[in-house]
Amino acid sequence: MADRIWESYLISDCIVPKEQMKRLGEHKYSAVDTSWLDELCMKKFWDKVVTFCPMWVAPNLITLVGLIINLCTVLVLSFYCPTATESAPSWVYFQAALGLFLYQTLDAIDGKQARRTGSSSPLGELFDHGCDSASQVFVTLNICYAMTLGAVPNGVFAISVVSIIMFYAAHWSTYCTGQLRFSKFDVTEAQWMVISVLVFTGIFGAGTWSANIIFGLQLRYLVVGGSLIMSIVQIGGYAKTILGGGVGKNGSTVAGTSVLFPLLPLLMVLLPFAMIYSKATTSVYDVHVTLFILCFGAVGSKTTNRLVIAHMSKSELPLWDWAYLAPIAMILNQYYDCPINEYHLLVVATIYVHISLAIFSGPEGIYRQKAAMTRSSRGSHRII
Repeated sequence: MADRIWESYLISDCIVPKEQMKRLGEHKYSAVDTSWLDELCMKKFWDKVVTFCPMWVAPNLITLVGLIINLCTVLVLSFYCPTATESAPSWVYFQAALGLFLYQTLDAIDGKQARRTGSSSPLGELFDHGCDSASQVFVTLNICYAMTLGAVPNGVFAISVVSIIMFYAAHWSTYCTGQLRFSKFDVTEAQWMVISVLVFTGIFGAGTWSANIIFGLQLRYLVVGGSLIMSIVQIGGYAKTILGGGVGKNGSTVAGTSVLFPLLPLLMVLLPFAMIYSKATTSVYDVHVTLFILCFGAVGSKTTNRLVIAHMSKSELPLWDWAYLAPIAMILNQYYDCPINEYHLLVVATIYVHISLAIFSGPEGIYRQKAAMTRSSRGSHRII
């Protein structure tokens, strides 16, 4: 019985039709990079760094090591700042800045290593996007810890929402145009801003962000406000591309589907968590804000990964994902006056969505070539 349930779950959540798998294998990476920092100095730096990598080092290993470094340094920071209201020792912020820098570097050279070793493949690109979708949550938490945004009402959740929307919108526009486009101010610049914030906090202390600067406004409000304005402009650019840049028939996506449909999976992530957070009867989600954002981020990450697969395989984007069971359970618990302790349910939900993401992505990447199961009776492959 348990085996049949497990098999049914894998089929419904982790199975890609044979034709879709074929199109994924035919995918060719296409990107336009006009990033200011990339062109100014970072590309030269990364070209130099990759020469120190032995030829036997697999590109996916480089990506994975970068993700683990970023995760570990964020966990150290979260230990000292569990509610994003605490001030950590200076070295904690410095190690987080170093971790993000190392992640950025390793994430940038994995593709270069793939070209050096002649091992470039759609699977490697998919794995890279999968790691990026997980890391964007860690980068967001870095900002929240450094600027003690837990002391700002709804601050951590609001920043996380913007972060998830931006990352999803970038791949949404790619699903429409078939090309990943980096603007003048994009990922590299944003990551260096976060690194700068971490270093600044390490030097001057977290309390500096609550200092009144202009018209009684705290420094963190000025910095976050400026960042939000830039984010809105960026999202506006994605929206323009989405509405007018579809390369399919009649301006549709690369899969020939509506350019507006990807909005529904995004809302399936944002709305439930917004309801859960706003209707909490206690401060459980503020006291355990790291756990809540990790749960929120994992669901957003899996949804974005599905969008990436849809783009790369030129396929229709599915609406349902089994990760949505976590926020649904939390909403139902609130509706029935929390018969289950909200904190305990949050722990279970967070564990569940991360296991769901891990099964979907696989221990060695979203698509492990050698471990893909050919199911002749169903004509499909597993994503593990």
